[in-house]
Amino acid sequence: MKFGLRLPSRGPMTLPDALVALAERAERLGFHALAVSDHIVLPVKVSSPYPYTRTGALPPRGLGGALEQLTTLSFVAAKTARLRLLTSVMVLPHRSPLLAAKILATIDVLSKGRLTVGVGAGWMKEEFETLGLPPFADRGAVSDEYIRIFKEVWTNEIPTFEGRYSSFSGARFDPSPVQKPHPPIWVGGESPRAMRRAAENGDGWYPIGSNP
Repeated sequence: MKFGLRLPSRGPMTLPDALVALAERAERLGFHALAVSDHIVLPVKVSSPYPYTRTGALPPRGLGGALEQLTTLSFVAAKTARLRLLTSVMVLPHRSPLLAAKILATIDVLSKGRLTVGVGAGWMKEEFETLGLPPFADRGAVSDEYIRIFKEVWTNEIPTFEGRYSSFSGARFDPSPVQKPHPPIWVGGESPRAMRRAAENGDGWYPIGSNP
């Protein structure tokens, strides 16, 4: 059995020295992975049901401000040598698929192949609207397409893709990730759609045990 540790993305423990201390100590203690969660903007008023309480209400402290996930993992990668780096989870519609794929590939290259890509479709409609993303109702279809795009650009020298939300051809994407054929993709979520996504497009299913 392997154990991971979730790094904070908000609060006083997100100061650079604190993050480094946590990461270095986790590595010395033999933890397998460090995980970082994903929020880009946090609307003041959120009516979307929160998945991790039985009532759907946000915890009393709310969400607060948050460090950007992929930047944080890049920082931690430079301070560690062995720990796996886990996006837990990256909300797929939050970022342009080509930009996200490039950042993830870069993390994998610079960490010498230590990235695990945990992905999800997202739960906060207000965040989608603030970011100007595809409609919240389309997040499942967007997520399916973006995973296919990741695999296309990570495994083909000159990738080509024609989809509903993104299309491209005639451009190189290298350097490719160190891990072959690509970094592991763990698909989060407990709905039938999420489990189907994990079976069809992922390398593993990544449920959250605290989701009632």
